[in-house]
Amino acid sequence: MKKFAVIGQPIKHSLSPRIHSEFAKELGIDISYDAIEIAPKDFNSTTKQLLENGYDGLNVTLPLKELAYRLADEVSETGRETGAVNTLWKEKGKILADSTDGKGLLEDLLNNQISLKDSNLVILGAGGAALSILPSILSLHPQKVTILNRTLEKSCALVDKFKDRGVQLQAIPMKEAPEGSLTGVINTTSAEVTGEDLILNVSIFKKADWSYDLSYSKETTSFNQLAKDSGIEVCFDGLGMLVSQAAFSFKIWTGKQPPTNRVLSLIKSFL
Repeated sequence: MKKFAVIGQPIKHSLSPRIHSEFAKELGIDISYDAIEIAPKDFNSTTKQLLENGYDGLNVTLPLKELAYRLADEVSETGRETGAVNTLWKEKGKILADSTDGKGLLEDLLNNQISLKDSNLVILGAGGAALSILPSILSLHPQKVTILNRTLEKSCALVDKFKDRGVQLQAIPMKEAPEGSLTGVINTTSAEVTGEDLILNVSIFKKADWSYDLSYSKETTSFNQLAKDSGIEVCFDGLGMLVSQAAFSFKIWTGKQPPTNRVLSLIKSFL
């Protein structure tokens, strides 16, 4: 039996144990998958202990992703670009790390027939969640990406970090809107989780074809409700991304890529 776990703080709400158990059932693999709460101050010692004491892989969630990046001996190219990772495992005595968040987003967009090539996108937020998906988004060659954040300096830092990727990037204040029509608006802020109001110029929704909220809930998320109220008809939340990024982690650990459609439907009914 292979042993896996998700680590974070808090962790009780995590859907990862259910998702990975269903993947294992789908592929006929015997696994256990735990949810383990770890405080940042205990991260290094506890994580090393878990990997030394029989865990074959760990998923990492907030607020530990940057700590996991610094702990790892070897990090994937994507992980190095983002400076944060969500997947750990051990090989030949070394701790290896990767980030599957961006791949999970692209897979979910593909499953929903959304193309990013030559698109004009808005990304709300410039924190860890935005950084985790931006390299993957840029890999599909959108025409332009505009980053809006409450702190303009953080948006500008992201633009500067990826300015040589062959995509037009710009940062503007949160209450402004980019010129011209938009393809999609992607929300990476934590407003849904923290209960904060998302202060933005709702005119961006009137210019866009679709919205995507990295957060998810049983009902429509607050961000997607705002988008709908402002005229967008096509709205997605992050549940599909959650399941898809989990599937990529599962493949790293087991060598087998689980199908996601049945598991996604099951998790939706489980919320």
